[in-house]
Amino acid sequence: MDVGTVINEASAQLFERRVADAEAHGARVLHGAPRRGALFAPTVVDHVPYNCELVREETFGPVIPVIRVPDRIDEVIRISNSTAYGLSSGICTNRLDYTTKFIRELDVGTVNVWEVPGYRTEMSPFGGIKDSGNGHKEGMVEAMKGYTNIRTWSMPWE
Repeated sequence: MDVGTVINEASAQLFERRVADAEAHGARVLHGAPRRGALFAPTVVDHVPYNCELVREETFGPVIPVIRVPDRIDEVIRISNSTAYGLSSGICTNRLDYTTKFIRELDVGTVNVWEVPGYRTEMSPFGGIKDSGNGHKEGMVEAMKGYTNIRTWSMPWE
């Protein structure tokens, strides 16, 4: 597999430190390679506690943390909502009742059902909530709203 480097060596060191912290808290690295400078190979980490820095912070690196959650939808939602971030989520279920519960209760800007967040069309609003994203929705219509000023006016009616 050919992979390039991450943005800089400091970022690769941050990813490496977060993976090591997760391992210190009981996680297991299933796939990855030792960091070489700014080269941080795609890494899969299993049994990651949801309160580890790897999960608690937006890592933005080639690391997939696998968080094991009891088979209770309320616990999944609680853990997902326990971070300060809420950009996007992905769910895989064939149950419509679960899908609607996730859509209603996840504190995120987007819920992707059996999709990746790459579907964005410029007509679709996209953005995070809480400490994620740039604080507002993106997309053509939303961007145009940013350049407009809505004016309310009134006049006597006789």
